[in-house]
Amino acid sequence: MTAVRSTRNVVGLMTRYRNASELGAIKEAADILKNGGLVAFPTETVYGLGANALDGQALGKIFEAKGRPSDNPLIVHIADMSMLEDIAADISDSAQRLIQKFWPGPLTLIFSKAQGISDIVSGGLSTIAVRMPDNNVALELIRAANIPIAAPSANTSGKPSPTSAAHVEADLNGKIDMVLEGENSSVGLESTILDLSTPVPTLLRPGVITLEMLEEVLGTVAIGYDSLIKNDEAPKAPGMKYKHYAPNAKLTIIKAKRDVRAAQFIRKQLEVDNCKYAVMASAEHLSFYQDDKCYLLSSENLFSILRQLDYDGIEHAFVHAVEESGVGSAIMNRLKKAANNDIVDLDEVLFVCTGNTCRSPMAQAIWQRYNTGCNAISRGVAARQGDTISENALKTLREMNLELPDFISTPLSKKDIERASIVLCMSAAHKNVVMQIAETAYRGKIYTLAEYAENTAHEDIPDPYGGNLDVYKNCAASLDKWIAKIVEKRNATKI
Repeated sequence: MTAVRSTRNVVGLMTRYRNASELGAIKEAADILKNGGLVAFPTETVYGLGANALDGQALGKIFEAKGRPSDNPLIVHIADMSMLEDIAADISDSAQRLIQKFWPGPLTLIFSKAQGISDIVSGGLSTIAVRMPDNNVALELIRAANIPIAAPSANTSGKPSPTSAAHVEADLNGKIDMVLEGENSSVGLESTILDLSTPVPTLLRPGVITLEMLEEVLGTVAIGYDSLIKNDEAPKAPGMKYKHYAPNAKLTIIKAKRDVRAAQFIRKQLEVDNCKYAVMASAEHLSFYQDDKCYLLSSENLFSILRQLDYDGIEHAFVHAVEESGVGSAIMNRLKKAANNDIVDLDEVLFVCTGNTCRSPMAQAIWQRYNTGCNAISRGVAARQGDTISENALKTLREMNLELPDFISTPLSKKDIERASIVLCMSAAHKNVVMQIAETAYRGKIYTLAEYAENTAHEDIPDPYGGNLDVYKNCAASLDKWIAKIVEKRNATKI
């Protein structure tokens, strides 16, 4: 990009491009903001699309330019504490400790909203999200405008966040007034979001300010970013409700405790996948994919990689999952959204029965309460897609304080067997059917539940279908007995 230029799209709006280091550039950008315009500007996290946070009409332009849903709240950027006091109420001692520790920096705090602040900036909620960026250009711009600046990421809604001015141009050229060019974003992930309006501080979006770092300051911090947001419910923070970060390429995340197992699975998919593929992997995993199209995955370059996939014409990218701790939690949070939760968990235990409405879903729920670290799913060898769990099975689980929310029955497939770490069947008859379905290479991981719990046991789990509630309770007791033995006798965390 040249230092100063303007381009116009078919709509006719002229977008001006200026380098922040150029004389007068920041003042020009500040004047645009004060007059109700839109300016994209660099921050340490990603490039933001800024508007006057106190001007409802200007805020509306953000949603129009991005194609952003109106109930998705914005983050307000400030340059000093006096701005915070103007827009937020109830700034607690906890907030003060966090501000002293992490501001300026990639941490957004949610406060109760001060009176007179537009509902547009908060998505109609009584709270407001605020942060002080750790970027000289951003801070100079806010000070020059002398207003708080509302700024989501400067991209088309749903697409990967921009970490360079070039990314902004690709999405918003001709839709905004100005792009203030600076260095590429150094952090590369959006800010951590912590809700301080709740009784217990709640982490709504992970970032490079990690859960562990917040706990060092506050003690207990609840996790809220995995909560499901209903269609008629407004999210308290950006990124909680709508599809985000998605490239045109299909993304599939592969998880496994043993890295070599994830790599073997990905390599096999590449052998049979006829489309233009790629692998996204961290530095420690790249050695598994020396002969393949690889992208180095890190927090700093995640969004640039997601954009590069489309630039390179990639149709399907397999992601070698990183550990979900520290900054890894933030990386996986973004990847899951970008992949629309298309995740293959190779550590899953697969329970199999006949119709997938009684025994196997009860086993799935019972397994989860043992906290082995291995997920569980269930299927049926003669299941109909979409049936619900039987009423007595549901009642039995509820008496055990267990739930299977939104469960529907699913017929067993070859892919289910291939992906599972272990396949546990309710009876010898089910095992025989699964053996016939499975490819030879996967038959060594197929057992009856009792057989896997005790190598010499061959007890079937009786089918409770059609029985009364006591029959279902007895069935659940048998399932619990064998699952408890598996957890006790085998290292279930390494299944």
